[in-house]
Amino acid sequence: MLEHHRLTLEEAEVAADAALAEAATLGVGSVIAVCDNAGWPIVVKRPDNAKATSVEIAINKAFTAACHRRPTHTYTNAQSGGEAFGIMNMHGGRFAIFVGGWPIEVDGEVVGGIGVSGGHTKEDIACCKAGVTAVLAHLGRTADFSKWDSWTPPPVEH
Repeated sequence: MLEHHRLTLEEAEVAADAALAEAATLGVGSVIAVCDNAGWPIVVKRPDNAKATSVEIAINKAFTAACHRRPTHTYTNAQSGGEAFGIMNMHGGRFAIFVGGWPIEVDGEVVGGIGVSGGHTKEDIACCKAGVTAVLAHLGRTADFSKWDSWTPPPVEH
C-alpha cells in the first residue's frame, strides 16, 4: 500500500496568497491555482485585474507541475522536433509546457503544485517561488530552488 501526502486547504491558501501578493508587488494581474499531488485544484484565485483566460491556464500549469513533478518551463524537449513533442496534447490538452507551473515538494515528496498565469516569464516564476517559499515556511521548512534554477535539458542524441 502506498502512502501519499498532499496539501491541505490552509496550506494551499498560504501558497496562493503569497503568490498573489508577489503579483501585486510586480503590478501583474495573475491568476493563481494550487492543486494537490494528483493535480486536482484546491484553490484558484483570480484578482479583479486578471484575464479570464488565465484561469484554465493556471490550473493546467499547476496540474502539470504536480503530476509530472517538475516546473513547466523545463519542457524544452517538447518544442517542435524535440523527443517529447506532442506531450502538450496529452490529458485532454491540460499538459502545459511553458513557464509558470512549479511542484511543491516537502522532504522530497511532491505534495502539490502551483500555477501562475498573467505575467511574463520572470513574473510568473517569481510568483510561483513566492507561493512555494511561503507554504514551506508555514511548514517550518526552507525552500531550495537550486535543482531547478540550474536545470539544463539533457543532451539530444542523434
